Amino acid sequence: LSSGINAEYGEPGTDHLAPFQPFQRYTRNGLELNIECVHFSNISETDFEKVFALLEANMKKEYEASTWGWNEKEKKAELREKNPWFLIARDSSQIVAFAHFKFDFDEDVEVLYCYEVQVVDELRSKGVGKFMMQILELVGARAAMKKIMITVFKHNPRSVHFFKDILKYTDDETSPRYCDPLEEEEYCYEIMSKALRTMATGPKTDPAKEPVTLKSMCKASCCK
Repeated sequence: LSSGINAEYGEPGTDHLAPFQPFQRYTRNGLELNIECVHFSNISETDFEKVFALLEANMKKEYEASTWGWNEKEKKAELREKNPWFLIARDSSQIVAFAHFKFDFDEDVEVLYCYEVQVVDELRSKGVGKFMMQILELVGARAAMKKIMITVFKHNPRSVHFFKDILKYTDDETSPRYCDPLEEEEYCYEIMSKALRTMATGPKTDPAKEPVTLKSMCKASCCK
């Protein structure tokens, strides 16, 4: 991670949701969730264990079915590596969804890389996952990232459908089908991405004083 990205967007005290006040709550489909963005150094051990429990419940079998396998110790270490952030949705005190992401470089391009987005089973198909990804797209655009990237298991059709058909992500140029087409079938995953429209904030802008509204930034039909 470059010192430039670190200095401006990687500081633990940064409030990435300050410019996006309407996105700090999710009040649709009978749900009332509070959303927060937490640097890994500020997440409590209790919340970290809840996040990991959700990841394990949703993804352990998917990892076991892949060539990567599942290793609890290694997975916990990965969640804390390289200055990550957690976007967390709570129903009261209960964590019901989270996204794990980093500001990074991919092939010398500034990206927001989403490594995980997980929702408890009983809240799926209620728009929570889509809402979380919309927040990450706004955060990435505000941070002048060129695109948002994700990795998806090919043997998880629900996830592939979510990103390609619902969120309109496309195969990234770094995905195996492009960078290693002759051996594509040997890979258990695809890499997808979406270009981000950079928000002009200016060097002196205090994002907390210039809130972004749902109507002005989100083009999804649910926000109009």
